[in-house]
Amino acid sequence: MSMNIRIALSEDAGSMARLINEIIAIGGTTAHRRPFDEHRIRAEFIAVLRGICCFVAVENRQILGFQALEWCDPDWPGEDRLPADWAVIATYVAPAAHGRGIGRALFRETAGAAKAAGVRFIDATIRKENGGGQAFYAGIGFVDYRIGAESISKRFAPS
Repeated sequence: MSMNIRIALSEDAGSMARLINEIIAIGGTTAHRRPFDEHRIRAEFIAVLRGICCFVAVENRQILGFQALEWCDPDWPGEDRLPADWAVIATYVAPAAHGRGIGRALFRETAGAAKAAGVRFIDATIRKENGGGQAFYAGIGFVDYRIGAESISKRFAPS
């Protein structure tokens, strides 16, 4: 059976939580430190206030990865505030499924949704020690624009 990319549904939350929790447990590739439950997955990825899209990659009814895009928070109180016409991306692929083109397949859909929404730039902020994430985003056209103490920020213009 082939892989299918579709919009994430509320009922996907449990599978998405298991996937991201595996990544958190391994360490070193996500800024998330505490495990997710279904409610938090829905709140942070599926039904987000500023959400643009959230896609899942499914094969044989198993979620192999997901990618979410949301508008930047114009009231962000922290460092590195971004313009309101920018969006931030998050990509998670099951460790056992790396190297299969899942992230690229997800991004084709996400980039189309970003363009349709009028996103000026997509920001991907990746931990410095996440060499795989750095290579993935560079490989799909993101370019470095900011280097922080623990992360590198890359951007992509979807238009």
